[in-house]
Amino acid sequence: MTTRPRITLSVVSHGDADKIARLLASVRKHENAANFQILITDNLKDDLPSFDSANWQELQILRNDRPLGFAENHNRAFALAHGEYFAVLNPDLIFTQPVFESLINSLNAASLDLIAPAIVDENGHLQDSYRALPTPLELVRRRLPNYAPQLPPPNADGMIYPDWLAGMFWLMSAQTYRQLGGMDEKFRLYFEDVDFCARARIAKMKIALNANLQVRHDAQRASRRKIKFLFLHLQSAAKFFASPVYRQARRLAKLPK
Repeated sequence: MTTRPRITLSVVSHGDADKIARLLASVRKHENAANFQILITDNLKDDLPSFDSANWQELQILRNDRPLGFAENHNRAFALAHGEYFAVLNPDLIFTQPVFESLINSLNAASLDLIAPAIVDENGHLQDSYRALPTPLELVRRRLPNYAPQLPPPNADGMIYPDWLAGMFWLMSAQTYRQLGGMDEKFRLYFEDVDFCARARIAKMKIALNANLQVRHDAQRASRRKIKFLFLHLQSAAKFFASPVYRQARRLAKLPK
């Protein structure tokens, strides 16, 4: 009888073979690889090589016939997930310490539903992977020169309770993802994470970041470099701000109309 994996990791690749190899090596170095089911989605169909599955409880590459959106890719992976916990990871993350057991302990000790570690860049600087509910005005301000986000500090236990966590690293029970119906597939690349966290909070779920734990991330900021991604970003923002989810989340956050 096969033991159920403790955690399913879902990673989507867009030509990220080298990054995923580094990610998996860093997870093996700092975590017990036998606890993991690894689901890697090749969104470019045949771009990824095979990875050694010997160290993992399971490793599977899902090859799309055509590119799909961020939400749909992770939803499809979740349909194959066997883990007690489900994690969504960017391919360009690097683990520099063990984090999963401490995150699970935080989930259980504080009765949380969704958690992440702090995300830092290659220089150790904290990234704004946790934020207040966005507004149209705040989205404009983010693109102004010298914009600096106001990030809330951690409490005495190192915990931060934001409105949303960026989808570069999520950990939750499989039941939480299932209960929320996964990510909304009307978003293709941006705002899936904002919408998911907003729906979680509307459902009275608790979201937190454990600032005592860190994972490194090399930010791409594609929407600032390419018109295509900027358009997708603005399109997704418009869908979110016009949605009933945003109106309900805005009331929870007590934002002005």
